[in-house]
Amino acid sequence: MADIRAIDAEGINRDAVELIRRRLLVLAQLSDLFPWSEFPPDESRDGNALYLLSQDDDHRFALYIQSVEDKTEAPPHDHLTWACIVGLEGEEINRKYDTGPRDGPPHVSDEFAVRPGTGIGFLPDDVHSIHISGGALNFHCYGHDLLDLPARNYWDEREQEWRTMKVQFPIIDVRS
Repeated sequence: MADIRAIDAEGINRDAVELIRRRLLVLAQLSDLFPWSEFPPDESRDGNALYLLSQDDDHRFALYIQSVEDKTEAPPHDHLTWACIVGLEGEEINRKYDTGPRDGPPHVSDEFAVRPGTGIGFLPDDVHSIHISGGALNFHCYGHDLLDLPARNYWDEREQEWRTMKVQFPIIDVRS
């Protein structure tokens, strides 16, 4: 995390997010430190869990492990902060969109599979969606704590409009 703080201190752009992604890939090579048995999916939350591994006192530089037993999806959304996702086990499909929030319906511009040895990075206003089938264990690292962020933008497919939503799902703090 000290390396990530130093990268962020130089300013965030695509190159900086790429450096953060590479640093997380090095950490992911130590997968024995992050076994699925220590980060099990939460049966009470549709087989999905988010574990907080590290976060600064000012809510910056949050590192999580997302554990998904079988399936989960997140609609097109932004993060309002930089984000990197790096694979430990399984596969997470990330669809990137070429339109920003409030610019009409999102259109897929690219698709990337996050799996062991790979990862993807996003700037604060990049839009992506997540699709997991068959389970996955991944690092999710953000420039700011998800629960402390303002309401994020997401595409509501049913209503065919951009909306905002405050992240409210429970996070399991394993820092102690």
